[in-house]
Amino acid sequence: MDTEAPARDYSPRAASPIAVFTTSFCAAICVAGGFGIVFEAFIISAAGQFQLGHTFVLAASVLVVALTVWLAVWCFARSWHVERRLRAGLDVDEPKLSILANLRGY
Repeated sequence: MDTEAPARDYSPRAASPIAVFTTSFCAAICVAGGFGIVFEAFIISAAGQFQLGHTFVLAASVLVVALTVWLAVWCFARSWHVERRLRAGLDVDEPKLSILANLRGY
């Protein structure tokens, strides 16, 4: 009976562009969706608690939707950027708040 574990290959493999897109898209949905849900719940509860009215809910909701969309696009671009750097054998760099900075070359 052989007691040695077989050797595994832990070398990095390049993922297909579909896998990178799917991973980046799902990460963007999770991060931005969580952000949007939490802040929208805060807005609705604050409006009910302090009787702020329907106009406040609409205005704040528009702001939350805009921030959520920006965060989703940024998270997708950042994830895509990091995957490209890792595939090229580079280290992960410091994040930038600009979406275009993450879509440019490295």
